Amino acid sequence: MSHFLTLIKTEYLKRKPAYWTPVWIVGIIIVVLLVVSLTALIANWDMIQYGFINMSFDYDDIQDGVKLGVYGSMMLVVFVFSIFMLITSQSSLSKEKELGCELFYRCQPVNIWSCTAAKYLMHVFAGAVLLLAIGLILGIVLAIVFSSTMGGFYLGAAFVGSLLGLILYLKFALVFGSLYFLFSSIFKNNAFLKGTIFIGLIELVFVLIQELTRNTVDMPSIFGGLFSLMGNLNVDSDIALGSALGDYRLLIALLFAGACYTGATLIYQYKTIEA
Repeated sequence: MSHFLTLIKTEYLKRKPAYWTPVWIVGIIIVVLLVVSLTALIANWDMIQYGFINMSFDYDDIQDGVKLGVYGSMMLVVFVFSIFMLITSQSSLSKEKELGCELFYRCQPVNIWSCTAAKYLMHVFAGAVLLLAIGLILGIVLAIVFSSTMGGFYLGAAFVGSLLGLILYLKFALVFGSLYFLFSSIFKNNAFLKGTIFIGLIELVFVLIQELTRNTVDMPSIFGGLFSLMGNLNVDSDIALGSALGDYRLLIALLFAGACYTGATLIYQYKTIEA
């Protein structure tokens, strides 16, 4: 266990900027938005009327509004973190080869499955820890902001919105992070670009087959299928933690992620034996 924790720490130190850069980007965006909002508030101070908004909604409607407001805000944070996750995962098993130190790392007395597991967890899912912290802070801030207009402090609903954003990120990482982790074992560099082009070419072949057969053969959409594994992505009042976690497609996504990790490790192991 101590060896595995050392591997985790090593992966963190090797790519430390990749974990903290999205945090700074999100922080800068939030600061800019606050400055713009405060500037608009001061500029239009005389036209602003204080008091709670006269709403005809009941308690559940207000809670749903707070939840969806926080969830919608979290989507921007998830987008930023997802970009850096893809950048990191697409070179998980090929970075050492690019740097010319692959043999050094492969000659270490560490089980290859433990090595790839540490890379997989850190490069694909580690960002979720920082995302959770940001989500909780964002939930508290927005709950305070909403309390000034909605006449209530709905912290629980705000936290649910934050957790929904975290679940969205984890689903994206589970599907696309795992896929590009697999591509990192296949391609020596630029796995994101090469893997995306590879899938795009397959999609093109499917489209051509469908056109040549005058749509009598219904060909699958690879990208559409991958996104469908993430479940319901709509921002509506019906979305809840239960529906987000209880979707049967999550089980398929877990199986897909397991297949990607296993395939990536076997390919990485084969290349080690070959070397």
